[in-house]
Amino acid sequence: MEMIDRMNKNILYMILAAIDNIHDGIVIVDKNSKIIYVNEAYSKILHVNKDKVLNQFVSEIEPGAIILDSLKEKKPKINTVVKVKTRGKEIVVNINPIIVADELLGAVSIFKDVTEVSLLNKELEQVRKLTGYFYNGSSKFHKDLPESFSNIIGNDKKFINCLKLASIVAPTDAAVLIEGESGAGKEVVVNAIVSVSKKRRNPFVNINCSAIPESLFESELFGYSSGSFTGAQKGGKVGKFEMANNGTIFLDEIGEMPLFMQAKLLRVLQSGEIQKVGSNNINIVNVRVIAATNRDLKSMVNQGKFREDLYFRLNTFKITIPPLRERGEDSILLAEHFLNLYCNKYKKKLTLSNEVKNLLLTHHWAGNVRQVQSCIEYAVIICQGDMITIADLPDEIQNSSIAEKEHAFKHKEKTLKNMISGVEKIQIVNELKKTHGNRTQAMENIGICRRTFYRKLKLYDIDPKLYTK
Repeated sequence: MEMIDRMNKNILYMILAAIDNIHDGIVIVDKNSKIIYVNEAYSKILHVNKDKVLNQFVSEIEPGAIILDSLKEKKPKINTVVKVKTRGKEIVVNINPIIVADELLGAVSIFKDVTEVSLLNKELEQVRKLTGYFYNGSSKFHKDLPESFSNIIGNDKKFINCLKLASIVAPTDAAVLIEGESGAGKEVVVNAIVSVSKKRRNPFVNINCSAIPESLFESELFGYSSGSFTGAQKGGKVGKFEMANNGTIFLDEIGEMPLFMQAKLLRVLQSGEIQKVGSNNINIVNVRVIAATNRDLKSMVNQGKFREDLYFRLNTFKITIPPLRERGEDSILLAEHFLNLYCNKYKKKLTLSNEVKNLLLTHHWAGNVRQVQSCIEYAVIICQGDMITIADLPDEIQNSSIAEKEHAFKHKEKTLKNMISGVEKIQIVNELKKTHGNRTQAMENIGICRRTFYRKLKLYDIDPKLYTK
C-alpha cells in the first residue's frame, strides 16, 4: 500500500512538472475562488510571484475576473479575450468548471498572452487613422521621416521641424514635453512617438490631468493599499504608473497638475520610485513620461504655479507645435483631407470654392486643426450643391470673415484719409512758401474759404509765420 502511495505521489509530481513546462498559463481555483495552483507560465505572463497569489481569493485580488462567472454559472468560457487590468495584459482564456458527481469542486483556466499581438494591431490601426489627421496610404510630404510621422498632414517648415525633433527623440527613453495650443495636434505627435519607441509593444497609459480631482490625484497615479481610506476597495488599487510599468505614460495638460503632485512626479522621473497611498513600501517602475500642455509653463514657474525643478527636468527635450494660423497653406491641406474623409462618410462628392480656400488661409483658427475638422464636417453636411461656398460654413466662421473684411475696409479707409490729409498739408505749406506767409493769397490759390483754411492750419499744426520773409 505504501509503495502505491509513493507511486501515486511520483505520478502527481510528474504531472505537475509537465504542467509547469507548458507555455500557456494555468490556474486552478476551488469552488470559493481560492487559488490552489498556478504554473510557471502564469508567473511569467502576468509578472507575479506564485507565493503572492497561492491561497488568495480571485474574488478579492481580481473582482471582475471571468473565472468567477464560470464558477457561478457552472459553465465553461471558451476563447474569451480578457484584459487583466491590474497587470496591463490582454489574454485569451479557456475556463472549465470542475464538477464531480454534480458537485462543483472548482475551475481550471488556461490562457495565452496576446498583449503583443493586440498592441501591434492597435499600432497599425493607429497609424492608419490617428484621430483623423492621417492620409490613407503614403504621404507626399517629408518622406524621410518614419511612417507614423510622414503620414501626419502638414508641409509647413516649422511644423516639419517639430516632427523631425519628435522622430529623433522617439526611439529613446527620454522624457518629452510637448507644448502647443488646444487642437494643434499634440496628441497626434505623442501617438507617433509611442508607435516607433522601444516601448511600443508595452503598456501605454493616457491621463488627462485636468480631468482628475485634486483629492484623487495621488491614488490615481500611484494607487492605494487595502483599507488606506474610507471607501477604498478591498485589495487596494493599482495606480497608472504601475500599470504603465516598462511602457509609456502620457500626462496630458500637465499644467493642471497640483504642486504637491509635481514633487512626487519629479521623484518618479529621478529615481523611478513610487509609493502607494497608505503603504510604507517603495516600488520601482520603469516608465517613460511624455507630457503635454497648452499653457506657458515658464510663466507658471515665474508665478510659482509650477515647480522649476520639474520644468527643467521635463524641458530636457521640448517640442513646441506651431498654431495652425502660422502654418501657411497647411489649413488647405487639412481641409481637403477632412473634405475627403467626410465626403466618404456622408456619400457626397464636393469641392472647395476659391473663396473658401482664401478664407482658410486668412482665418485665425483659434481652435486649430480641431476647428478645421468640425468646420469641414459641418459644411459637408450642409452643402446642397457640388461645391462648398462661404454660405455653407458655420456662422462663427462666416461672421469672422465679415468682421475681418470690415476691419480691412476700415483700415484702408483710414489709410486713404491719412494720404489725403498728407497731400492737403503739403499743398498748404507749399502755397504759404510761395506767398511768403500771406494767408489770404494762399487760400485763394488753393481755392478754399477762410474758415476752412484756418481750420486746416489748426488741424495740421501749421504756423504761417514760419514762411514769412
